[in-house]
Parts: sequence; structure tokens; C-alpha cells
Amino acid sequence: SASTQQVAATTHNYSFSNYHLDVIHQQLFSNDEPVPLTTGEFCLLRVLVENPDRELSRDDLVQKLKGYERQPYDRSIDVCITRLRKKIEPDPSSPCFIHTVWGRGYIFIPTGDQV
Repeated sequence: SASTQQVAATTHNYSFSNYHLDVIHQQLFSNDEPVPLTTGEFCLLRVLVENPDRELSRDDLVQKLKGYERQPYDRSIDVCITRLRKKIEPDPSSPCFIHTVWGRGYIFIPTGDQV
């Protein structure tokens, strides 16, 4: 059913598709194989996974990650999203988990569906 394909969350763990995010140990696994992530990538993925199916602006993301207002020239979120897509998306050029909402931000779709 669709509900079992959503993000399954316990206090410190999240699962989506064939991925498992361990918040305590700050690790991501794909079919029990570790996926190497930088601290920034892990923190960004955690914010996205904790807010499934919800549009998040770059400002929302930066605030949740760093707790400050984003400067207009701050593109670090976009760079981090690109790196994350290369690690979790089957086809990074046509993402199914982390979608861009043009001019507004990003949305995480745990089922890997198109929006």
C-alpha cells in the first residue's frame, strides 16, 4: 500500500525506498551498504526526510541547517542538493526523491514519485 512506501520513522531512524537513515550514527545505508555522505549532505538529507512531501524554500533549509538568514548569493544549498542527488537518485538528471520547485525551493518525495 502507499502508506508503507512513505517515510517510515522511528525516533532516530528513517527509511525510504531502499534507503535507511540512521540519525544517531549519522549514516545512510542503501540495501545495508553504507553510502558515504559529508556532514552537510547528511544534515540536509535529514531535514528533507523529516519534512516529506513538503515544499521547503532555500531559506527554510538554511534556517533549519544553520539557523541564519540566507544571503541572496548563498548557493551552498543548491550545491549540496546536487551532490546529494548524485548519491541517492537512480538518475540525478531526472530526480525522483529530491524535486526542484522552480523559483521556490525543493520537495522530498519518499516514494520516489514524480510531483
